[in-house]
Amino acid sequence: MALLISLVSACNKPGSTNDNNYPKQVSITYKVSSTSANSLASVTYDNETGGQTTVNNPALPFMKTITKTVNKNNIITLGYFVNPAQTVKLEILIDNQLVKSQVYTSPNSAMSYTFP
Repeated sequence: MALLISLVSACNKPGSTNDNNYPKQVSITYKVSSTSANSLASVTYDNETGGQTTVNNPALPFMKTITKTVNKNNIITLGYFVNPAQTVKLEILIDNQLVKSQVYTSPNSAMSYTFP
């Protein structure tokens, strides 16, 4: 019993975070969809090199997967522009796991994800 408590408490120490797992290479998938639009004026996302890529007039649904090396607290963003305003869903997946999803009804918006 004492051994079990010792193991559980060791796993929950404040210093035992995933800090040692960085930098790490991840697969990032950006998804953009809409129930009311077939295309957007543009989609912008953070790319492999740390810059941003803008895709003009993308057909929906839009999906882009990149591989990138990230550090703790790095931030990635995904945004769109459409005119007139439409209902648009943005999603970010890390290693095929959904980490952020948001639905917008404005002509432009963006969301970000911070690596924990």
